[in-house]
Amino acid sequence: METKEFNKTNKKLSVIGVGTWELSSNREDNIKAIKYAIDNGVNFIDTAEMYNTEDIVGEAIKGYEREKLFIASKVWPTHFKYEDVIKACEASLKKIGTDYLDLYQLHWPNKSVPIKETMQAMEKLAEEGKIKNIGISNFSLDEMKEAQSVMSKYEIASNQVEYSIVTRDIEKTGVFDYCKENKIAVIAYSPLSHGKIFNNKELLADISKISGKYGKTPAQVALSWLVHRDNTFPIPKASNPAHMKEDIGAAGMKLAKEDIDFLSGLESKYYTEPIAKQHKKNEDKVNNYNFKEEKIN
Repeated sequence: METKEFNKTNKKLSVIGVGTWELSSNREDNIKAIKYAIDNGVNFIDTAEMYNTEDIVGEAIKGYEREKLFIASKVWPTHFKYEDVIKACEASLKKIGTDYLDLYQLHWPNKSVPIKETMQAMEKLAEEGKIKNIGISNFSLDEMKEAQSVMSKYEIASNQVEYSIVTRDIEKTGVFDYCKENKIAVIAYSPLSHGKIFNNKELLADISKISGKYGKTPAQVALSWLVHRDNTFPIPKASNPAHMKEDIGAAGMKLAKEDIDFLSGLESKYYTEPIAKQHKKNEDKVNNYNFKEEKIN
């Protein structure tokens, strides 16, 4: 499996990670898919307390050498107060069955809780060794800068955002360039645009023009385009071993420059709005953030 450095962590991660948002209802298939990925060189697995998949990840990684894996999770914004961050992390550690997380991320920004309070809790967790790296998710350029400015000792390691061939807003807003300049890894969720790539016949036909040249599937080419981006780690979800096999088949592809350029031009024809944009349109209309309250077990 091809690897590259996850920037400030000095860790070599597989260029394709495993996403676990909205997995299928077949728990056994989900576990088998993650195990298949690990057995074939994938070491990066992403989950979150909100996904309700942390226990699935925990079961899947049993029997593997923990230090060779890079496990990431996220805290939900209703838990951004200092004590709640600590409790949420401890609950995630228990569900996954691990003593530490390689990466702990703020799932969405939350204006109703001072970011300094939240980051103080994250730094406390890092000092105690419960988390190795601090990340953010769905943060804008200004939100990223503010989050970093209030940290006293540690630096932001990553920003997890929606990024695909047809959703490239982070390039227009300055997020991508800022991450590159500051060695902040970009974790690309929904790298196949929530499956929309397969639902648009014209888009699928255009990607197939490239995939046919390499003997690969359109999904593999779409993932490979992201792998070729600086600083970027796509984390497609796969609910069964067959899908996982297809996803990790994107690793090691070497796309020609003209093919990368062709694929890069597809967004202008098939632009797809990221879910974060819709969320931010509504954030100030619903008492800052209308997050569902969840109790920490």
